[in-house]
Amino acid sequence: MRLLNVGHRVAALRQSVAEKFVLPERFKGTVVEKWVNYWHGLVRDYSEVTIGVVKESYAKPKKALAYATGITLLYKAVENNPDHEAFMTILRRNSNRMITVPTERQNPEASQYLVTLERAINQKKLRLLSLGAFTLLWVDLYDEDDCTYPAICEYTTVSWLNFHERVIDVGFWNEFWRLRWKMRNYDINYL
Repeated sequence: MRLLNVGHRVAALRQSVAEKFVLPERFKGTVVEKWVNYWHGLVRDYSEVTIGVVKESYAKPKKALAYATGITLLYKAVENNPDHEAFMTILRRNSNRMITVPTERQNPEASQYLVTLERAINQKKLRLLSLGAFTLLWVDLYDEDDCTYPAICEYTTVSWLNFHERVIDVGFWNEFWRLRWKMRNYDINYL
């Protein structure tokens, strides 16, 4: 219960600082006074919110633990969000694993998925859309360097209504999950 007295300590500290700091007369009624008042109000608001959070966490510890766990997991998901380099590393590793297996013993589903990804990369149509906690891997209609009219016209590009049809993989926690699922049985024992 010692931390519950933090609110009184902060209020006393704020009052003593306000008593010691007096704005000179030449700054009264100017932009400087408004600026100082703004920062005083901002510090007061944030200190009240912080004190309220501490008090509520003591009153409802399970709720505070749930919020802290959720925020930590979201932070770690954002931190481990895969990027283009991670995707290329995973794709190369899986392609190298697939190459070690003779063609007649490869899982056709895994082989076709790798060919689809490699074709999209060679045609420069593969795009990554990072959404903070996860990444969407999708295939565009046109090459990224294409400057023809259909490629730059807003009516012939992929719209948000049918964007979900173009998504081919989802990256989360340093892994692309559809690629992982397709490669789980990539050799003769895929049945």
